[in-house]
Amino acid sequence: MNMIEASPEDRLPLWRAYAEFFLDTEIDEPTYAYIARTVAESGLSRSEAEAVLWNEVFPALHANLRNHLGVWDGWPDEWLLAHLRIASGTAVRSGPRATVAEIERCWNRMRAYWPEPQSD
Repeated sequence: MNMIEASPEDRLPLWRAYAEFFLDTEIDEPTYAYIARTVAESGLSRSEAEAVLWNEVFPALHANLRNHLGVWDGWPDEWLLAHLRIASGTAVRSGPRATVAEIERCWNRMRAYWPEPQSD
């Protein structure tokens, strides 16, 4: 399924996985592996998967990383479906510099766990 044809329900597993990057917790290796599997199973190319992170998930969840009372146990699916929107285009990294750097670090760490090389 390509980015344009996806419904919010189709996108939910990927949104749920990427939301792990924005929790007020340390991400462990099994979590990076889970996120990588979910990205691989999405069928999206590397650039499409990266665009979902930056254009769909980051805008809605990045503030949690700057909140001292941030969410640490995850967002309900209903919340994700109500607050995230499918977007098109290339990945746009826009936001607080430290938060962008942290999510870039998470993205790069997760990529080491992709079960197969991603093409683009």
